[in-house]
Amino acid sequence: MHKGLILVSMLAMLLASNALCEITTVPASQNLYVSLGTGNEQVFNKTDILRCEINVTDFNGTKVKVYPGVPMIQFDISDLNMTENDVGILVLKAASIAKNGSNSAMVALLTIGSDWSEDSDLPELLLNVLPAWNIFNKNDLTLMSTNTDGDKIFAFDVSKKLLEAKAKGDQVSFLLEAISNSSYRVDFFSRESGQGPYLMVMPYPGTPVANQAAASNQSSSANSSNESSKLNPVIPNNNTSAASRIAGASKISTANNVTGAKQMSTTSATLKMPFNESPNSPLDKESQFKNAILQEMKSGNVQTTPIGDDEI
Repeated sequence: MHKGLILVSMLAMLLASNALCEITTVPASQNLYVSLGTGNEQVFNKTDILRCEINVTDFNGTKVKVYPGVPMIQFDISDLNMTENDVGILVLKAASIAKNGSNSAMVALLTIGSDWSEDSDLPELLLNVLPAWNIFNKNDLTLMSTNTDGDKIFAFDVSKKLLEAKAKGDQVSFLLEAISNSSYRVDFFSRESGQGPYLMVMPYPGTPVANQAAASNQSSSANSSNESSKLNPVIPNNNTSAASRIAGASKISTANNVTGAKQMSTTSATLKMPFNESPNSPLDKESQFKNAILQEMKSGNVQTTPIGDDEI
C-alpha cells in the first residue's frame, strides 16, 4: 500500500476519534511557486494554485528535465503546542493532476529556510531553496517525504520536522518537487483559493507502555545528540537584499580582497559567487548573485547537510 494512502487512512482514523482528542489545524501563512531550470525563472505569487511540475524532453538521447512549478509553503507555528506523542501531517488538495506516459510519478517534500514571504524576490527565495535542491539533485528518496498514490488529497508526515522547527523558531517552510522520468504536473489549491495547505496536529490514539516510553526517550536523546552537529547553510551578509536575511545563519567565513570574485565558506555549504566588482558591470550584483545560485543548483555542487528529513 502506498505511503500516502497509509497517511490518509491514519488521518481518517484520527478524525473519527475527534471526540477523544483535540485536533489543531494550521493554515498556510505564505505560499507561492517558482520556475527553475527553464532559463526564464519566475516567481508566481497570490494565485489560486500552486503548480508542482516537471517537464521531461529527449534531447539527442538524453532526458532533459526542467521544473516550471516548484511550490514553497510556509506556516506560522508560534501557537502550536506539540509533543513527541503527537502526529503532524501536511495535507494539500489537488485541483488537477496530469501525467504523460506510464512512468511512475511522485511529489517529494523537504524542509527549507523560512526567511521569505510572498513578496520576496527570486534571489531571496533561491537562497532558502538551495540546500533542499541539492538533496533533490542526488535523487536520494530516503532524505525526502513522498506521496505517490495519485489521489487528489496529498498527505505528508511532518511530525519530526515540526518538532525541530518549533525548537528553532515560529515558522516552518516546505518545498515540493514533482519527480518522474516523464512530464508530470499537479496543481494544488493555494491558500488564496480557500482550500489551501494545512497542518493537522493531533495526539496519537493510544498510550505507550512504560518500557516503550523509556526506549523512545533514549532514542530521542541519541538523535538530538547527532543532530546537534548539523548546522543550517548560511549566506554572508553583503550588499544584496537577498543575502541579508538568510534563515538559520550560524558560522560565516568570507574571503576578502579576491579580484573579481567573493568566496563564501560555511560549515555546511560552499558557494562561489562571481561578482564583478567593476562599476561598469552590465549586471547589478543581485542579478549576478541570482545567476550564481542558479548555476550551482544546476550543477549540484553545493554540499549541504540534510535538515530534519524523516518519514514514517
